[in-house]
Amino acid sequence: MENPANPYSTPAANLYGTATGGGADAVSPGTIAQLAGTKPWVRFISVMMWIGVVFMILGAIALGSMMVLGLAQQNKAGPFGGAEMIVLAAVYGIMAFLYIYPAAKLWAFANRIGSLGSTRSVADLDAALTEQRRFWKFLGVMTVIILCLYLVFIIGMVAFGATAALKAGAIPR
Repeated sequence: MENPANPYSTPAANLYGTATGGGADAVSPGTIAQLAGTKPWVRFISVMMWIGVVFMILGAIALGSMMVLGLAQQNKAGPFGGAEMIVLAAVYGIMAFLYIYPAAKLWAFANRIGSLGSTRSVADLDAALTEQRRFWKFLGVMTVIILCLYLVFIIGMVAFGATAALKAGAIPR
């Protein structure tokens, strides 16, 4: 409780809920309204991610079928040869696989928001926040992995450039 005599005192929270408000196991309407306002956007991003997964899978299948039909060996596939098409098909497949988990977590988060709106229970709020936490944890881990891959790539390019410059005689030994 706040101390009305001292407006500079530290705030305190009632960890056991308030005695007023229609039940200790109900989520406030303001909280539900805030989450309900994000639900359409969460669902939209989830749908866009699922569409991206489908297009990545279709791209991997198209590249794989070009390999099977032999278009890469006949040089009708443009600048890409057989090895490049295999690598691109694998990258598309891996990316599609990596997008499935966050798309599913966002979809589940939107579903949990919907059930929270009808039940107003703290358990549904916890379930919704758990799905959101899992989404952000996955994104954080993937960001760290990609930053590490960038670092390895940059170090490799610097080493490759220095080696090429030494072989060409541009840098005196």
